[in-house]
Amino acid sequence: MKRSTLITLAILVLLAICYLIMYQSEKQSLSEKEVGNFLAVDSGMVNKISIRRLGTVVEFQKVGEDWNVSDRGKSYSTEKGTVPQLADLAHTMSVGEIISSNPDKQMLFQVDTITGNRVTFYRDANELVSVIIGKTGVDNLSTYVRKPESNDVYAAKGNLARFLNRPASGYRDKTLLTIDTTQIATISFKSKEIDYRIGRQDSLWRIVPAKGEPLNPDPQKMSNLLRQLALIRWNSSPPEGDTARPNFLQPTVAVEITMLDGNTKSLRFVEQGTSENKSYYVQSPSGDETFIVYDYVVTNLVKKPDELK
Repeated sequence: MKRSTLITLAILVLLAICYLIMYQSEKQSLSEKEVGNFLAVDSGMVNKISIRRLGTVVEFQKVGEDWNVSDRGKSYSTEKGTVPQLADLAHTMSVGEIISSNPDKQMLFQVDTITGNRVTFYRDANELVSVIIGKTGVDNLSTYVRKPESNDVYAAKGNLARFLNRPASGYRDKTLLTIDTTQIATISFKSKEIDYRIGRQDSLWRIVPAKGEPLNPDPQKMSNLLRQLALIRWNSSPPEGDTARPNFLQPTVAVEITMLDGNTKSLRFVEQGTSENKSYYVQSPSGDETFIVYDYVVTNLVKKPDELK
């Protein structure tokens, strides 16, 4: 066997050994010896939380029984349930035995001060406790954690990564529009390809195209459309530094809903991206914010008249 081949095989064997050593050191999950209330804080005392990672800070503030998140200098409502679960960690986090006390291995578990998520719980301006939350364990049922003042790394019970690693907008309530569909009088759709409205006549719906004959929608398809209209959610915010200026006065697709009381609600979508990766800018009904929705949101909502028959 050639010398170069032997050297290559030796390197591969050494790499395999290194991998196994790292795997063995990482694979430890929550042990049978479980310690509850690891952070020893009453979550009822917590009314502010911060997450710090890679120079970014996400802050939550409790207002009454709800939580708000600060996003680009403004305070917004958060998705129901997400932040309360994060706050509960102050007293529900449980860990097993120490996995490592070697500071050189902190980056392996992502509980170092660079790659780890430092989560701090406050009562008003007073810090109650902090914890650095790292990556998910190989069993996907535990997460590596460390207290900032200690080198001891533990495996905490549960996959805690679901709370973390998202921008502030990722915690926001993504409701774009909610409608009581029983109070809709007409719905109009307009784009380069379509121009029609759907009106209610007593308990029946009627499609009236700008050109062509009126037609009756299929009841099940009409029910599906109303279900889409009842709750419309945005998917993401334009990234900071986005220089796009969508022209909502000439949208790709316009949807206008007129209610029985005469009030109207409008949605204006401006297409962006390629056909393979298409999404839309959409203006909030109040007109003061711009969001991004994925193609499926518009596709499920906007149909050609013949698709509703």
